[in-house]
Amino acid sequence: MKRIVVIAAVIAAVTFGAVSPQASAATTTKATASKKNAVAAAKVETKPAPKPEPVMVTVVEGDSLSSIADAHETTWVRIYNANEQIANPDVINPGDQLRIPEASETLTDRTLPAAPVKAAAPTATTQRASTTTSSASYPVDSNSAKAFIYARESGNNPNATNPNGCYGLGQDCNGVVRIQCGADYACQDAYFTNYAMRRYGSWENALAFWQNHRWW
Repeated sequence: MKRIVVIAAVIAAVTFGAVSPQASAATTTKATASKKNAVAAAKVETKPAPKPEPVMVTVVEGDSLSSIADAHETTWVRIYNANEQIANPDVINPGDQLRIPEASETLTDRTLPAAPVKAAAPTATTQRASTTTSSASYPVDSNSAKAFIYARESGNNPNATNPNGCYGLGQDCNGVVRIQCGADYACQDAYFTNYAMRRYGSWENALAFWQNHRWW
């Protein structure tokens, strides 16, 4: 009977396979190591990518926001929005540090400064300088008419400037005489004579207009 039991046990071991304690332990160790490797790999994969360093540009002589934007394939508006230290996009100075925004970066639109109001262009007329010259009458001839106007407009002073900025013998309000002649009497006389001929045809007609309007 005992022999039959032993034979049956041997047959069962051969048929179904017997696992030794050493083999079972090795299998468990391999499974644990594989699990640890998988967890480590998952941690490596989920680690966030490092944030790129910002691109900075130093302004040099002759730079503008537009030229810098073209060089970095962006727009001047995005550079303006990314750099709050820029008060006016038309004014940047050599040595300024500007950050170039990333293409995917969302920026808040900044308000642009108001455009400066341009001064109205001066008219082609002249105005009298404040003088204390007497109002003595002059005979009506070319030289006398010219002398009368010069006396009333500037006191015959080529450096005379009225409160409105009009300058010279005949008080030019457009700035031409100041640039072309300065205080040169002969140059100013030629300029105002040409003005009188072109506008009135003669000094006499210029005088007549002046007497009616108190400017010419």
